[in-house]
Amino acid sequence: MQAALSTTETELPFLSQQAHAPLIRKDESNQDWFLGLRHAQIRFSADDRLLLLHGHPIVFRLGLHVAAEHALAGEPVVYLDGAHTFDPFFIGRMARAHKRQPRALLAMIHVARAFSCHQLERLVSDCLMSALDRYQARLAVLSGLFDTLYDKALPEQEAMRLFGRIMQASQKLAEHGYILLFLSPHAPLLTRASRRCLDQLRMQADRVIRVHEDLGLVKLDDEGEGGSHWEIPRTALEIS
Repeated sequence: MQAALSTTETELPFLSQQAHAPLIRKDESNQDWFLGLRHAQIRFSADDRLLLLHGHPIVFRLGLHVAAEHALAGEPVVYLDGAHTFDPFFIGRMARAHKRQPRALLAMIHVARAFSCHQLERLVSDCLMSALDRYQARLAVLSGLFDTLYDKALPEQEAMRLFGRIMQASQKLAEHGYILLFLSPHAPLLTRASRRCLDQLRMQADRVIRVHEDLGLVKLDDEGEGGSHWEIPRTALEIS
């Protein structure tokens, strides 16, 4: 579902909230793992509030797994799509794989698309907190933050100002107990501003995982202390 951005409202323009029962069986869920990455058995602590997956474009597929599996567990998700990669058909295949109705699963994932860095900044700074509260969601996925900052026509000072506001709002959300997952594939050519922003996000995030692919394996490298490494078969992320 695509939501149009309003220029006057300060809330995300989604459908009204409805009560939802869990869509996944109790024995299928594992609250100790960040569900979308459970194939690699990556453990996250309660203090991991700002999470960054960066590198290979398959981070978008990992983000869809995160959103779908939280929804299957009965947990609403807010998904801000700055890269226009949200795939409702993939979510539908996830639903059918768990013998659930695609419409019910999609209703748990509240999507808004941004078409510019100014729109994305406004969604994060002015709308996200109220949307998370309204939909009783604890997780927000921010897809393609830097895709909106790769515009070379955007002055560097303006890009840094917008990024600063996004990070200020993100830190405030984290302090309120929300989890923010940033999905940021690397562009072939980074602008100086986007490179600076990525470096700052890597420093401010509680958990940073670099994602790359080799010979059918999706490899994830934790950039924190300890330098853990995981591998996921690419086929484990594909739902037919």
